[in-house]
Amino acid sequence: MTRHQAMEAARAFLKVHYPTAPPTIVLRDEWITEHGWAWRVVFDTQEYLDSGDIMERLMSRALYVRKDTGEVDFVPSAMPSDVADRYLETGVWPYGPGAGR
Repeated sequence: MTRHQAMEAARAFLKVHYPTAPPTIVLRDEWITEHGWAWRVVFDTQEYLDSGDIMERLMSRALYVRKDTGEVDFVPSAMPSDVADRYLETGVWPYGPGAGR
């Protein structure tokens, strides 16, 4: 899956979860990062970008798009950034029995 395909998959996913504005969802190519098995696609709201008002920002602003299937879901927001990066690189879930193996 290419970077462009990942962005389009994320855009389609977000249209289901945020079908009407506001919030107005913004995706930018520079907010996409490649990891081992997935792309991380970060998004924001135009309302936040225009105002800087944290109340206009969504709590979860990162998705992952699996390279092999195109499946899209939210990056778990309870993970610190370094743990999420490791998860997206390796595909190994960092919590629970057998974590980190």
